[in-house]
Amino acid sequence: MSTGSRARKRKPSDVRAANRNHLIASAAATLEVLEVIGEAGGPTALTTIVELTGKPKGTVHRMLATLVNTGFVVQDPGSSRYSLTLKLWRLGAAAVGRLDVVKVARPWLERVVVATDETVHMSVLDVSGGIVYISKVESPRSIRVQTQIGQLSPAWCTATGRSILAFHPAAAERVLAGPLEPRTARTVTDPRRIRAALRETAASGYSVTRAENHPEVGGIAAPVRNHAGTVIAAIGVGVPAFRMNRELVSRCVPHVLRAAGGISSELGYRPDDVKSAAAYA
Repeated sequence: MSTGSRARKRKPSDVRAANRNHLIASAAATLEVLEVIGEAGGPTALTTIVELTGKPKGTVHRMLATLVNTGFVVQDPGSSRYSLTLKLWRLGAAAVGRLDVVKVARPWLERVVVATDETVHMSVLDVSGGIVYISKVESPRSIRVQTQIGQLSPAWCTATGRSILAFHPAAAERVLAGPLEPRTARTVTDPRRIRAALRETAASGYSVTRAENHPEVGGIAAPVRNHAGTVIAAIGVGVPAFRMNRELVSRCVPHVLRAAGGISSELGYRPDDVKSAAAYA
């Protein structure tokens, strides 16, 4: 009889847990492949995806085969490169379509465009700490700011982002605790200065940025509240930097504030009836 210790037999519950963890890891890895292709901005080679994910070529190839078979990705027969299909967009668009704020905001955005002659968009805070554009109305001018629905941008250096963060201090602190890499020569990266800007936004009710996220773009934005007084979004006017001066800002601010207030009101917000969300003070 052997005196050595025998390996403990794995219980069925241990096996199920291991299988579940493996499935979760596989799903997360596949989603990472999707993100890499999406952020590439165009058809992406297998070698590039392997390099950016850091995963074995065979593993990535199997994930891509699954994504192609399920209709999320398409492979070009000529170049063998991979691109996203519109399936993800359809799923995302269905979710956005259920947001009352998008439907309510549309006519208000259109009015601001008519009043300012500049592009107007609406953003919400993403779980990553950035902002996502969920609606927009473009300016009819030939030279105008162009944003993409679904585009993710930093919250800490954009007008709509600061308009939201100013009323979500905990989220703001999480964002400011992370890396704040300069995006232009004018990007403010000092957390103390950004906190000061958020306090100013909380006090005035609007935010103004100039060429901080993009060297040729500025913004004027204000927060949108729901029926409980919680800031759930922001609307902003995007202005080409060369047109952005004090006169234009002064002209745009009342229109942005009026629209943000109108949207909030239609969502059920009543300043006298609810206690507003905490803000930087």
